[in-house]
Amino acid sequence: MRQSKTNRTLGFGNTQMELPKGLARVKHEPVRVYNGFIQGIMQYGFTDLKDYLETGDVLTLQRDVDNDYDSYAVGVYWKGVQLGYLGAGHNVVIANLLDSGVGIHAYISKVDLEAAPQHTLAVVLFADFVVALPTLAAKFSPSQTSSQSVRYQSA
Repeated sequence: MRQSKTNRTLGFGNTQMELPKGLARVKHEPVRVYNGFIQGIMQYGFTDLKDYLETGDVLTLQRDVDNDYDSYAVGVYWKGVQLGYLGAGHNVVIANLLDSGVGIHAYISKVDLEAAPQHTLAVVLFADFVVALPTLAAKFSPSQTSSQSVRYQSA
């Protein structure tokens, strides 16, 4: 397949973009980006749902760009009901990742009904990142550092 046809197939149009060598394989790597408590749970649906929430439940995150108090506000939802927000200051990176279209998976990491409200409900967030892997050929070819070390040892 010619380069221009490959570019059109990949959605790059007629550009003369060259794919980097040595990065032929990639994998999706979930990276933990937050592990902390949800704020404001007493003002939202937590009091009605506390008996139904369990560790490991899937949560949804939603940016609240019209929030008067925090321009980086990120709401936390369980089955469509808002439970609260990520804490101010901790939400800046998460808000920017969401605004950039990075996929983030959220789960309940702790439910402690005996704790103070600010420590009752914790979440863990994982972002999907694409990690480039070396090609298989590079894995089996001798590296530059090993050939240099041999050269230095023989001198």
